[in-house]
Amino acid sequence: MKGTDAEFTKKLLATFREEAREHLDVIVAILLELEKTPPVPESASVERIYRTTHSLKGAARAVGQKEIESVCQNLENIFSRMKKGTYVPDSDDFDIFHQAVRVIQCLLDGGGQPVTPVTDIVSSLRSLSRKESSPGDSRTHGKHEQEKHPGDIPARSTKGKPGVTSPLLEKDRGETRKPPVLPVTAGRPEGDGATVRIAAHKLDRLIAGSDDLLTTRLFLTHRMRELEEWLARFTIWRWNQAAISTDIHRIRERSFGSGKADLPADLVLPLQRLVEFLDYDREFVTYLQHDLAEFIRATDRDRAALEASTSEISELIHDAVLLPVSSVLAPFHGLVREYSRTTGKQVELVIEGGEIEVDRRILDSLKDPLMHLIYNSIDHGIEYPDLRAPRNKPVRGTVRIRVVLVSGGKVDIEVSDNGKGIDGSEIRKAAVRIGLITEQEEARLTDAEAVWLIFRSGFSTSPIITEVSGRGLGLAIVEDTITRLGGYVTIASEHGKGTTITLRVPVRLVTFRGVVVRSGSQVYVIPMQQVRQVLRIKPDTIFTRSRRPYIRVDDQTIGIVKLSDILNVPTSSLPPGKDAPVSLIVIAYGAGQVACQVDEIVHVQEIVVRPLGSQLRRIRRIAGAAILGDGTLALVLDPPELIQESLRISTRGAAPVQKGAPAPVVLVVEDSVTSRAFLQMLLEREGYRVMTATDGMVAFAILKEHQVDIVVSDVDMPRMNGFVLTEKIRSDPKLQSLPVVLVTSLDSAEDQNHGVAVGADAYIVKSSFERSALLAVVRNLIRTKRPQGR
Repeated sequence: MKGTDAEFTKKLLATFREEAREHLDVIVAILLELEKTPPVPESASVERIYRTTHSLKGAARAVGQKEIESVCQNLENIFSRMKKGTYVPDSDDFDIFHQAVRVIQCLLDGGGQPVTPVTDIVSSLRSLSRKESSPGDSRTHGKHEQEKHPGDIPARSTKGKPGVTSPLLEKDRGETRKPPVLPVTAGRPEGDGATVRIAAHKLDRLIAGSDDLLTTRLFLTHRMRELEEWLARFTIWRWNQAAISTDIHRIRERSFGSGKADLPADLVLPLQRLVEFLDYDREFVTYLQHDLAEFIRATDRDRAALEASTSEISELIHDAVLLPVSSVLAPFHGLVREYSRTTGKQVELVIEGGEIEVDRRILDSLKDPLMHLIYNSIDHGIEYPDLRAPRNKPVRGTVRIRVVLVSGGKVDIEVSDNGKGIDGSEIRKAAVRIGLITEQEEARLTDAEAVWLIFRSGFSTSPIITEVSGRGLGLAIVEDTITRLGGYVTIASEHGKGTTITLRVPVRLVTFRGVVVRSGSQVYVIPMQQVRQVLRIKPDTIFTRSRRPYIRVDDQTIGIVKLSDILNVPTSSLPPGKDAPVSLIVIAYGAGQVACQVDEIVHVQEIVVRPLGSQLRRIRRIAGAAILGDGTLALVLDPPELIQESLRISTRGAAPVQKGAPAPVVLVVEDSVTSRAFLQMLLEREGYRVMTATDGMVAFAILKEHQVDIVVSDVDMPRMNGFVLTEKIRSDPKLQSLPVVLVTSLDSAEDQNHGVAVGADAYIVKSSFERSALLAVVRNLIRTKRPQGR
């Protein structure tokens, strides 16, 4: 019985979390609305936020979530005063409301104690509930009753002083320029019809079941082709039988006619029996062919009926997982508010077409790309208020997300801003500076062509690397994700007026067409979306350059790499003949393309992709598995990774490092013994030579005596801190081009701006430190800024 109770409680909590997130979406949306327009007593918005908070409080009480109940109770008290017109919140008050929402979100996610302790936020909300409206407010003032707060909670944290709101506000103003976490939402389609809640894993099982039906349909289609081939064999039999009909007639005449007297007596009866059997056989096969043809026609009718039914069932099931795009976009309102405030900009998010429905799995994949685009618009597009006004622009910038259905089962998601647009010349200069293109290539690029460089991995125009921007990965991730979904990205920008990036993706994920190929003894599938051409060429059309094979396709030179080499699997045991045609699949992804040589191009087929199990999910170059029509299990290849691996194979050993070339030298400046040892160990494992210093003064003395390729420094150190050290490096003619990475616990926007001002190349906050991120920054800065001749 205890086990049953525990299971029931677990399910109840899961239901509560889903409901609570929906309530929070509503609360955040109304807070943003009220923040733009001062609340009016008894207005629909105030009434709704009051009722929603009340409902969330009751749900939290039902499942024993005392802390959430307490926060909601105090919010309800405040919203009650807003209803009566005895309290009007100011901008600082709205900051506390949003902090309260973030605390609830953290408690829902089960991530432990929120950054702002629950006791602190409850204390701040209580202060607001007792706050008098300003004398200048024209609304009716009533004496606010001192209510007993049923939301009092047992003190779980002693941090903060009850009743004081300023520390929270100061803490919020000093936050780092760090993107707010997008809450996990479980959106629900809007509509007038009745709805029921279905667990996501159950929907996934329904989808898997419908995919099984589609696979069965493909099996039947393949079996139908086999039956038709058998029927064709009967036609061949009739041709062969007709070819010997004259011989059979002669044998019949000799066996049954006057000529049988000339035959040996022991052959007459066998020949007569043979002729009779041949006549029977011809008639039997004729009837069999007729019956088989009728059977095939009947089976084909059954198959067509089954195909119609399975298609309808599959469509209904996949419709069940369609969600309005607004279910993903709704939390972005709060995200834009928080992030724009940390950057010091005024930005409004406008959403159009949010009611359009898209497959839940596609929406899940779109969350990160959309967040990257929003960050990019705020960081690099929208200007600061003091710059917008002189350009006759509204002080508040706009980021607009517009969703539009297009033909072919696709949807366009446009992310646009009315900021400064993209400066093609600035893009070209930045690309040359970081080594993405040469100066000669820069001269040939037009502004329209240069814009596409922003999608190249490693490209960034940010003056400093932070947690949010400057790594050159955001837009590269966007393009990679959209391509993997079977879509593509377009961009349009007008300098001084703004930028629009359009994501075109399918509405639903069901099946796709793929090229089935054979390499060695294994069969693979390559998605058609990334297949540019399928070729069978003569060996003499292949030419070599630097000992590597190439082919000319549409005036382009494309490298040839064997698929078996890319996948590192055995090739065919039977070598092709000298003049045998070569089978090639030309794969294109982004700016990269390769001609994969295979042993056989089997056919093009509609397939259902099955995800690999959790143990195999991280296997490189494999996107999934598919069961072909004949029952064969085929691996579905990942075109982007095929191209990346082919490039590695093509360049392997092409530019060997000079013998005895020294490893780059990293100077680690850190006063903490533990942190210094950790950074030294981390960098030495990657093959770097590491020197260490305990503060900036020691570090600068080392730089005067030794050649160093990069400095990785803490900021808060005795005698000379990291900011001063960076300033001294930039003011020294011999050291001014030396890359400097600041790794520190100082996470405020003011400190990061100070880092930019003194000339740091990257600023990494220890609280969100990732080893791979630091190593990538060090590697890229050394590659682009390492002095010549080293």
